[in-house]
Amino acid sequence: MTEIHGWATDPAALEAFLAEPNLARVATIDAHGEPHVVPVWYAWDAGRVLIGTDAADHKVDNLRRSGRASVVIDSDLRRKRGILVRGRATLVEGEAGRALYLRISEQQVRRYLPDKPAAEVATRMASRGEPVVIAIEPGSIVSWGR
Repeated sequence: MTEIHGWATDPAALEAFLAEPNLARVATIDAHGEPHVVPVWYAWDAGRVLIGTDAADHKVDNLRRSGRASVVIDSDLRRKRGILVRGRATLVEGEAGRALYLRISEQQVRRYLPDKPAAEVATRMASRGEPVVIAIEPGSIVSWGR
């Protein structure tokens, strides 16, 4: 059961916020025990945060070691609104990972680059490296702002 605090306890408000083109930052712990935080596009799907990436990325290595991640998604600084998601992270790899990467990439292109052809851009993105998806099951969601 996900523990939720703040305005995100309203499912409609949470869904509306997560549909906005906000940037996320995913945090993992590296091999030296240091925080590793990088900006990412994300998808919210069936109560999970999904992040498409390449299997060779540092955040993937970090997740293989720890299985945990945090994600901050926040809006324009003037609104000072956002959420912090903490939870267990798994990797979706192989053909299932590539298929999920393509699906969420099309959604993300529509959200972040609405004037671009979503399927074409997503296919081009998936052709680079080995696409995988980080799936974060929230243990907790803390929201702030209005």
